[in-house]
Amino acid sequence: MAGKPITTHPVHGQVTAEAANRLGPQVLELTGTLQTTLEIDKLIELFARELRRRIELDGVVYEHAGAHVKIKIGDPALHRAGYDLLIGEERLGELSVFRLHPFAQTELSQLEDLLCALVYPLRNALVYRFAVERAFRDPLTGAQNRAAFDEALQRDVELARRQGTSVSVLVIDIDHFKQVNDTYGHRFGDDVLRAVAHAVGDTIRRSDVLYRYGGEEFVVLASHTTLTGARQLAERIRSNVAGIASVGGRELRVTVSLGAAQLRAGESAEALFNRADQALYRAKGAGRNRVETSDVEIKGNC
Repeated sequence: MAGKPITTHPVHGQVTAEAANRLGPQVLELTGTLQTTLEIDKLIELFARELRRRIELDGVVYEHAGAHVKIKIGDPALHRAGYDLLIGEERLGELSVFRLHPFAQTELSQLEDLLCALVYPLRNALVYRFAVERAFRDPLTGAQNRAAFDEALQRDVELARRQGTSVSVLVIDIDHFKQVNDTYGHRFGDDVLRAVAHAVGDTIRRSDVLYRYGGEEFVVLASHTTLTGARQLAERIRSNVAGIASVGGRELRVTVSLGAAQLRAGESAEALFNRADQALYRAKGAGRNRVETSDVEIKGNC
């Protein structure tokens, strides 16, 4: 029945690298196949496909909270076998498989053997993912950085064109930030940057992404968002930042100015950003602590 929650009958265990080292050529062959990619999504998809060749399954779910990864392939079902994946004390996440009827013990043994083939390729993929995240993340605020934004903006613009969907950009600048640095020092200025990033991050949707573009300027990339939605989001950000009562124990009024733009038909990623940036400068010129948009909402496909 649609909407009825699934109650699983679980089997739970651990799969370790030590077990992998004791297994034979089948596991080594599968390990070699899995080592062809460092992208976690592709790795789990490849592993799920290999599993389904050997064991009847309805669904596979992989989760790693620290890496903010949850990959779902197929559908959950009544019976679940879930395993913590370990190399020494290092936890690589949990992988669960689902199907409608119970797993035989021989199938669970085979599943555990095959999971052993996953641990080393999975660790390599996680190391790669964390390295990429460090390279694309601003260490001060925790937001993604300009390099990450440039790449994501190009990707989202191309995706919006292919799918005929909307995408908008919000450019955010902290008002009178130089005065904060000159008055209180750069360490306190860093605290203000973190406070603003936190306020913006708490305001945006899960589908939106916050970037520190440089200095006191931030950008929000809002996919599937029209200019009307972008303006509403910008106003919520402006209001929430203005609600900051203190920073680092010091009373301080913080405000931001914002510019928003929606992708036009045939427009480049650079042109989209430039229009949002121009709207920001109009907001600052009009008195700050306000939102300006580049034009009216665009109807139809990009």
